[in-house]
Amino acid sequence: MLETTRELAAAMERATLDQIERPCRHDAIVIGGGAAGGLASALLTQAGLRVLVLDAGWRAPFREAPLRRTISSALAMLAHPKAIGLMPPWLRWKGERVLRLMGQIRQPVQSGCYAWPSAAELFVDDRECPYDTPPDRPYQWIRAWGLGGRMVVPLHGRQYYRLGARDFRPIDGLSPPWPFEPGELDPWYELVEKRLHLSGRVDHSHWVPNSILAQVRDPSPAEAAFIQKVRTRYPKAEAILGRFAQPMASLAEAAASGRLLCRTGAIVRHIELDEQGRAAGVVFLDRRSRSLKVSRAPLIFLCASTLESTRILLTSRSDRHPEGIGGSSGCLGRHLMDHMTVKADGMGPEIADTHSIDEMGPCVYLPRFNGRAGGDQGTERGFGIRVYQSPGPGRTSYFTAVADAEMLPRPENRVTLSSRSDAWGLPTLHISCSHDAAELEVTKMQMEALRELADVAGATLRGGLDTPPVPGSSIHECGTARMGSDPSQSVLNPFNECWDAKGLFVTDGAAFPSLGIQNPTLTILALTARACHHAVGR
Repeated sequence: MLETTRELAAAMERATLDQIERPCRHDAIVIGGGAAGGLASALLTQAGLRVLVLDAGWRAPFREAPLRRTISSALAMLAHPKAIGLMPPWLRWKGERVLRLMGQIRQPVQSGCYAWPSAAELFVDDRECPYDTPPDRPYQWIRAWGLGGRMVVPLHGRQYYRLGARDFRPIDGLSPPWPFEPGELDPWYELVEKRLHLSGRVDHSHWVPNSILAQVRDPSPAEAAFIQKVRTRYPKAEAILGRFAQPMASLAEAAASGRLLCRTGAIVRHIELDEQGRAAGVVFLDRRSRSLKVSRAPLIFLCASTLESTRILLTSRSDRHPEGIGGSSGCLGRHLMDHMTVKADGMGPEIADTHSIDEMGPCVYLPRFNGRAGGDQGTERGFGIRVYQSPGPGRTSYFTAVADAEMLPRPENRVTLSSRSDAWGLPTLHISCSHDAAELEVTKMQMEALRELADVAGATLRGGLDTPPVPGSSIHECGTARMGSDPSQSVLNPFNECWDAKGLFVTDGAAFPSLGIQNPTLTILALTARACHHAVGR
């Protein structure tokens, strides 16, 4: 959970309804207090703007959510490092399964997330926040509401990798190029990396560009041994150290400027435009007063997370924009993507002392591991694998490997407004998304690769690897409001500003034209920094 500084607490206390509804009080409104929204608020306040952050996060009192609070406390005990080190793995896993079954009463979707046991309270109540899907196209929409977003969920990998020239300019024509030259994002990658204080190593990967590192680390004995084993079996494969960092304290930085107001429990319904069609204000449901409120500003940064941001655009309907702001191109809501993620875990032999299992950042990363045999494999699309090892009880170790494959931006994978409403009467989403035959073949390749890596590590996997991932389960959803150079083929311009509404910027994963195989967070942050510079400079 995000640590609240004295300045941030004061910014939240000052955000009374009288203050946030005052005309001309704000220069900018940032929707969402996660990674992108936090960075936007920091950069905008540091540029001298008065910023209001509206975040949907809300810690319900025990009397309103007794089951969730009780389950969360029990899970926290199981996830405690001492319990992991002392409790037999089978007993811990069994306890977790029982609590997941109980969690399905209020969180049937969220409890399926790998990180749900670490902080069940941070995830939404699925009964309050429903969505629907076609019967034959399930989708797992994982949502963590609260300041800091999903990046502050314990056990989140917090991996940061740049996209490369091949990702920005795919040569196979299966996805559109990004609307700028590949190197144009480099200064913004550098700005973000310096703020993140990344830990890792300069590996000069063929697939993943180098980053600016605050802490250059050597591989641990266990990592070095595993890398050597991989290189011995697969001479053509790359094995590099993962790049990770703790979440940035961006909201605290913004609050320290004295120019921030932050209102939690604010679920945005829609965005209002002025007579000239420019961004003018935000209408939101305030959970404290249980009523709709309005805040106004000429600059709005929509950073609510991919599908939430698109939901807000879709509900922002008017005579001028009958399909929602950004709907004139026909692209709004389309081209939904998510990594096809396959995970394997189990137990291996004793390893040299290294990081503990509660530190999910350190790992070995195998980019484009589908090309491990050399030849033409892995030249463009494919998958990468993160391998985590940590000491287990007795003379054992924990082994976890996660493979992420790229999903193409197909127009039939889309979101629209549902006929259902949430617990507060706000519109919800209908999500229709599935993998095609080619993508399902890739998941089979991922499963085989994970079995091979378990054999390399001498690990015995827990459970089978025979079920394709459900779309959304990667929690790397992107697309649905993509950026581009042509307003007839995109929702946002090359600087993440909505073609249909000047002054409205969308900088979360919704803006992605394509996905790549790398974790998307670093690119989301770089796009946010670039958009803030453009907005302030203009």
